[in-house]
Amino acid sequence: MADDPPAVDKPIVGSKAHSEPIRALLDRLGTDPASGLSETEAAARLARDGSNELPRARPKPVIYRFALQFANPIVLTLLVAAAIALVDAVGRRDAPFLVRFGDTLAIALIVALNAVLGFVQEQRAETALAALERMQAPHATVLRDRRTRLVSASILTVGDVVELTAGDIVPADARLLQASDLEVDESTLTGESMPALKDAGAEVLEAAPLGDRTTMVFVGTSVVRGQARALVVQTGERSELGRLSRLVGRERTEKAPLEQKLETFGTRVLIACIALSGLLFARGMLGGHRHWHALLLEAASLAVAAIPEGLPAITTITLALGMQRMAKKGAIVRKLPAVETLGAATVICADKTGTLTQNQMTVREVVAGRRRYRVTGTGYDPTGAILDEDGQGVLAPTRALRELLESIVLCNRATLQKLPHGWCVQGDPTEGALLTLAAKGGASQDIVSSSHAVVREFPFDSDRKRMTVVAVDPVGVRVAHTKGSADVLVPLCASYESDSGPTPLDDDTRRSIAAEADRMSRGALRVLAVARRQLSSTDVSKDPPNPGRDKRELDVENRLTFVGLVGMMDPPRPGAKEAIHQCDEAHVRVVMITGDHKLTAIAIAEELGLWTSGALAMTGPELELLSDEELDATLDRIRVFGRVSAEQKLRIVEAFKRAGEIVAMTGDGVNDAPALRAAHIGVAMGQGGTDVAREAADMIVADDNFATIVDAVREGRAIWRNIQKFIFFLLSSNAGLLALVFIVSFLTRLPPLTPLMILWINLVTNGLPALALGIDPPEPTQMREPPRDRVASLVRPGDWLRMTYVGAWMCGCALVCYDWVFRGGTPGTAHHGRALAFSLLALSPLLHALNCRSATASIFTMRPRLPLALIAAIVVSGATQLITVVNPAMRAVFRTFPMSLSDWVLLGLLTTSIIPAVELLKAAERLFSGISARKRHN
Repeated sequence: MADDPPAVDKPIVGSKAHSEPIRALLDRLGTDPASGLSETEAAARLARDGSNELPRARPKPVIYRFALQFANPIVLTLLVAAAIALVDAVGRRDAPFLVRFGDTLAIALIVALNAVLGFVQEQRAETALAALERMQAPHATVLRDRRTRLVSASILTVGDVVELTAGDIVPADARLLQASDLEVDESTLTGESMPALKDAGAEVLEAAPLGDRTTMVFVGTSVVRGQARALVVQTGERSELGRLSRLVGRERTEKAPLEQKLETFGTRVLIACIALSGLLFARGMLGGHRHWHALLLEAASLAVAAIPEGLPAITTITLALGMQRMAKKGAIVRKLPAVETLGAATVICADKTGTLTQNQMTVREVVAGRRRYRVTGTGYDPTGAILDEDGQGVLAPTRALRELLESIVLCNRATLQKLPHGWCVQGDPTEGALLTLAAKGGASQDIVSSSHAVVREFPFDSDRKRMTVVAVDPVGVRVAHTKGSADVLVPLCASYESDSGPTPLDDDTRRSIAAEADRMSRGALRVLAVARRQLSSTDVSKDPPNPGRDKRELDVENRLTFVGLVGMMDPPRPGAKEAIHQCDEAHVRVVMITGDHKLTAIAIAEELGLWTSGALAMTGPELELLSDEELDATLDRIRVFGRVSAEQKLRIVEAFKRAGEIVAMTGDGVNDAPALRAAHIGVAMGQGGTDVAREAADMIVADDNFATIVDAVREGRAIWRNIQKFIFFLLSSNAGLLALVFIVSFLTRLPPLTPLMILWINLVTNGLPALALGIDPPEPTQMREPPRDRVASLVRPGDWLRMTYVGAWMCGCALVCYDWVFRGGTPGTAHHGRALAFSLLALSPLLHALNCRSATASIFTMRPRLPLALIAAIVVSGATQLITVVNPAMRAVFRTFPMSLSDWVLLGLLTTSIIPAVELLKAAERLFSGISARKRHN
């Protein structure tokens, strides 16, 4: 072949590279596997195809993200009101600065506070997440011009030949040319919990799913063991990871449910304000007795009275506080509205590996000496025990069990390591699980290795499907220790280890071993067989293994003594079963979605209590055969989706959304990222998750615990209830203001409340109680109730009637204040009445806040009866309002007057009257509800 192979017109299509014959693939790419590409050809291809890097999402400018905080109908209305107040202030040059510009400054302050709070909270969450491009390997070992070099992975191109070894991150999608004992962890890409065994010479169908393409390695995955030489077939955005990044990078256009509700609510409030203000302005203009400038200010005052100015800021603060509470429990929320979205979820699509399970292989069962043993403990933590068939801990292992533990330690390349956050395995997860089992049986790696010397090793390969190690025991005897699949190893055995020693292996015993292996496999356990053989001095040479040179080399794997079976699995996370039970109580459906095989997924679902009578499981290939209509028809019964690809996970999420569900999707891998992005709320894992998954998600669970997600559901439901509470509080209190402003506009002898008075009531005195309602403790029964209806309004049924009642009561009390001091008929007396009405409308809502904790329950029966945060808010707000009356400097700004004892008594009576008035309304509603319930029952 020429030194410089001819350039190809375009890179090979990645979807065919796994099944195309290697020789044909090399010819198409113009690559000599012995020399690789030349530097000249590699540079030309790199210039043509671009660097081996994923496209980076361009971050939105900071100023743009800050401006988005103002994209709210209520905020925009406030800005218009501030502009009108500013125009009016400029025209009044004779008044003090604070009196003139107080309205404008107050509105601007609350709008700016709302924007800063939202921006800072979201910016904090963004800085806690890693970028997408860190998934790629920074370096690669490449063969060029017959020399291997360590280069930046970004300069790899199609046709390059790369070399891989244990610990490497795969730098590009590549077809294997040679592979020795190669296992690759593809869990982040395929969802498979076990490392994938690769075989360069395997025959793979063109339609094979990603997890079955054993001839390929993919960028971003990691080599667990073995070594290989591979041909690069796709780079950068054309790789599997790049394809997924394009799915993830799609701009999300659908807003969170809370965002939609707030936008709809704000729009309705805006329309109502414009209509009322326009009506008031038109009436004045038609009357012809007042200047348009004064009428415009009066209309603006009406709008200010109608709009709950504190709503955007209080909503933002409530969500921000909820975000902080979630963060303390291990849930980092990136966008404020997502805090509540999880509480509205009706379906949680939970990824199995790493979310419901620990992604740590654990031995659950052992068969040795024809006895069954159960193993306690999870993960790689050696804390646990081996229990016999009576459930008693094994203190003195039998001969067969002792030899099994010894063999799995010696026939092992992995090591266990204790880190500050727990135990981990260096090497193959399966071998780590075996070491953990041995440690639980008192045969830790340190103990066994110190008394044995390994002299030979025959690594696992795809042809033999077993691994053998020859070790010298403490008395100098050579013993071969072998592990592999039961169907491969048992035919090589001539005897089995019993408590009395090796016993001939007859057909009945072989069938019994096969039945045990089958039973364990049906329980979704991965089964390994263990065997050994005592060797003579001539059974194996001391030279490095070379089966082609000496047939005796592998003769050690014949005439073995069967020792036992080991069954392992990726166990459920502690607390996951209880968390799923809580979801059932909360009427939230949990559906398992995984890249693992269907039987494995069903077994985990049964153990978690997720599998119910009549449930269905569906695989990715089965899903491909269904139309959207057929999938929608069976969706309600499916509890497990197994062996699904990234596109199929995305399709499942979209199907649930079509069914009207609020969908939460959990995941940790690259293959989960598109579905995380498409769900109403994506939840990524913080410890075991990938950067891509965290980038695509709305919430990150720092401890990878499914139970933390359930806590977030509880928090989200409480936030929704509390938002409803303070919206009712603000609107019902504003109803009194609105009614008074509207009525006084028709009574020319009564001076109207100033815009500053109205803003003070809305923002200062009403703000703290509304915020305290936003952090009201959750109701004990809320996790035993169905999720809120997806079309439920922020204003509950019946609230408009309750608001009208409260507004009429407060307005009536305010008119009494006017009348109380208006009898003298002097202008000063009328302004005195306005000051008294101002104090009433500022103080009465404070006590009304106690009523707003429940729409129907009496304040005397709720627990806690007097919540500390709300009482503190009432006291502070009440004291703040009193400053405007008792402080002479503030009287000039707010146009208030000193009050007599009779004024204070009247104010106290009218202010407290709101409690019995609302209690009477609640009692009437409870009586009516009881009568209606009895009629329905009868």
